[in-house]
Amino acid sequence: MPKDFTKPDITASQDLSEDALSYTTSIGRKFKLAEVAVHASVPITETITITRDSKNGADYDHILKSEDLASEQDLVFRPQGECNFEAGDEIKVECTNANLTGTVKITIKTMEKS
Repeated sequence: MPKDFTKPDITASQDLSEDALSYTTSIGRKFKLAEVAVHASVPITETITITRDSKNGADYDHILKSEDLASEQDLVFRPQGECNFEAGDEIKVECTNANLTGTVKITIKTMEKS
């Protein structure tokens, strides 16, 4: 019987004083999304958006989570139930930089079947 196993974490970071964060994975295979964690080096007041970037084009993308942080440092998104992605689907994480402070780091955890 196949078992789920985690893959190595995917990470990225962005200094918000230089630009907003816009990161899209390049996994290229079927996977399950386990978690997306965003951590800021200082409390930030920004909007974080996590989107399924569909292999079928922008018309088929959908937002998994969007949250306005107000002087906060962390956002953790864990899908309720299974969140399966097809080969070619990706995860896009965006963070605005309206307040131009701090660095944000994202960590994406995925799983596959053995």
